Amino acid sequence: MIFNKLIIFLFLYSFSFTFSNIKEYIYDVEIKGVSIVAGTIGKCSLKIRENINEQYEIDILTKTVNFAKLLYPYRDQIKLKVDKDFSLISINHKSTNDDLNNNIQINRDDKVITKNGKNLNFFSDSLYSPFSIIPLMQTKELNIDDEYFYEIFSSKKIKNVMLKVLKIEKIKVPYGIFECIAIKPVLDKNAIKNNGDLELWYTNDNEKIPVKIKLNTKIGTFIMKLKKFKDE
Repeated sequence: MIFNKLIIFLFLYSFSFTFSNIKEYIYDVEIKGVSIVAGTIGKCSLKIRENINEQYEIDILTKTVNFAKLLYPYRDQIKLKVDKDFSLISINHKSTNDDLNNNIQINRDDKVITKNGKNLNFFSDSLYSPFSIIPLMQTKELNIDDEYFYEIFSSKKIKNVMLKVLKIEKIKVPYGIFECIAIKPVLDKNAIKNNGDLELWYTNDNEKIPVKIKLNTKIGTFIMKLKKFKDE
């Protein structure tokens, strides 16, 4: 009997290991709008874990490092749970700077976000985070002039964002030099937004590695350049 239980345990363990995949992207971070020091002042780890129940967990840890850490200590951690299409299920957001600790639930049937006992309505079948958009776009073909419309929940607000595949360009990051697909938000009249909430550069190949990310936050514009990539 004990032997049989051990076999079952090993089988389930191997099954979960086989069907669980983890990708981790580690970025150097520059922050426009924070003038304490020029160049790289932070690190960001973006970890995407696929579960056997067709959901994903996305962990994002951003923090200042080295001299910048002494002048402006910053540590921000976001944990997302998303479905197989990267639409939001829940968010946990902690920040040491303002003692932030938010637990947010997304009810897509009722189209309601519940945060700290307060409700916020949204009006589409799916709702995304800027960070869940990153793996979502890796699943697309990404041809020049393709457009994608999303409702994105960020910084306590829901924004309608149209992302457009604009061009192919060479991008240099610590991880290397790559031919990349550039994706930027556009306005209704097809003009590029000067202060786009989210800009993305993916390698122009089947992997579509996100080598550069530009993201607006409440403390400034994050420019994230890939330094390491792990696929387990």
